[in-house]
Amino acid sequence: MIRILLFSGLFTVIITAVQLSLNYQKETEELQTISQQLAETNAPSLARALWELNATKANDIGIYLMRIGLFKSITIKNENGDTMVFLGEKDIEAHQTSIKLQFEYSGRTGTVGTFEYQIVTDIVKRKIKDDFIIILISQFIKTFFVSIFILFIIHKLVIRHLNEISNWLNNFKPESSFSPLALEADKGSSNEMVKLKSAISEMGQQVHKHSTGLEKVVAERTAELEKLAYTDSLTGVTNRGAFLQAANEELNRSRRLSYDVGVMMLDLDHFKAINDTYGHDAGDKVLKQVSQAMANCLRKEDTLGRIGGEEFAVITPGADKRGMHKLASRLQQAIAILNFSFLPDNKNITVSIGYTKVSNDEDFKAALKRADEHLYTAKASGRNTFITDKGFLPRIVS
Repeated sequence: MIRILLFSGLFTVIITAVQLSLNYQKETEELQTISQQLAETNAPSLARALWELNATKANDIGIYLMRIGLFKSITIKNENGDTMVFLGEKDIEAHQTSIKLQFEYSGRTGTVGTFEYQIVTDIVKRKIKDDFIIILISQFIKTFFVSIFILFIIHKLVIRHLNEISNWLNNFKPESSFSPLALEADKGSSNEMVKLKSAISEMGQQVHKHSTGLEKVVAERTAELEKLAYTDSLTGVTNRGAFLQAANEELNRSRRLSYDVGVMMLDLDHFKAINDTYGHDAGDKVLKQVSQAMANCLRKEDTLGRIGGEEFAVITPGADKRGMHKLASRLQQAIAILNFSFLPDNKNITVSIGYTKVSNDEDFKAALKRADEHLYTAKASGRNTFITDKGFLPRIVS
C-alpha cells in the first residue's frame, strides 16, 4: 500500500513538473511577445526624444512602460552608448532585449540610440509555484483515492484469495487428514481465482493421496525388509543372525531375573539323501513342514531358528532337565508323524537332538557349541535320538 502511494506520488510530481515547465516556457514567451510589441510601439517616441535630446520626455515614456508591470528594467542610451534613462532593477542573470531607435529626418533614417529592457518573470514564477502546489495537492488526493479504490478491488478479487491459498498451503501437511481449500466465491469474484483455488485444492488432495499411499508402501516394504533381516526366507522361522541376537538378549534377561536358559540343536536325519533322491523341491517341502511342526510344539517364549541347511536350534527360557527332555520327545514325535507323498509308506522323517543348559557365567556360543557336540554324538549313536550333558539326564517316568 505505502509503496504504491509513494510510486503514485513520485509519478504525479514528475508529470506535474513537466507540465508546469511547459507552462512556464509558454507564458514567458507570451510576456516577451507583449513586451516586444510595447517596446516597438513606443520606439518612435523614444527616438524623437533622443533626437531632440529631451531626456525628460524619454524618462516619462520609460516610467509609463514600467507602470504597465511587464518590465523589470529599462535602459535608454543615446547613439554614443551613454545612458540617458535607467529605470527598475537590472538582473544580470535575466535575458535582456535590445531595440535600435531610429529617427527619420530630411528623408534620411539614422540610429539615434538603443532601448534595452528586461521583462518581469517573477510573476510567472510565483504563478507556476502556486499552480504547482495546487496541482500537486489535487493530483495527490485523486491518486490516493484512486489507489485506495484499485487496492480494494484487487484485494477483493485477487489478494484475499491469494492469502487464503497461502494460509492453506502453509497449514497443508500431506501426512495429516486432508481438508480441501474453501471455494466460496463472492459476487464479482474472479472465475480464474476460483479455478486456481480449485486446482490447488485438487493438487493437495492428490499429494495427500499419494503421500498416504507412499507411507503405506513404505511401511509394507519396511516390514518386508525387517522380516527378511530376521526371518529365514524358506521356512519363515528366525534366521541365524536374529536367533543369536535373541539368544543373547534372553541370556542377559535370565541373569537379571535369575532363571535358567536351555538350548537345543536339531538336525534332520538323512536329509541329503532326500535332496539327492527326490530333488531340492522335495527337500524344501520337508524343511517347511518340519519347521511348522516344531514351531507348533514350542511355547510363546521359546525361539526357533534355522542355523543352516537342515540344522535348527531352540532357546528355552526357564528350562529344567525334565521339561527339555519332554520337549525333545515331543519334537521327535511331531516330526515323525509328518506325511510326504514322495516318501514310501514305511519311511518317515527323523531328527537327532543335542541339548544343554547355559551356565550363568557362560557365553551363549559356548553353550551352543556344546549342544552341537551332543547333536553329533546323537547322530553317531544311530540318529533319531537326543543327547544331553551327563549330569543333566532327567529321570524318565513311564
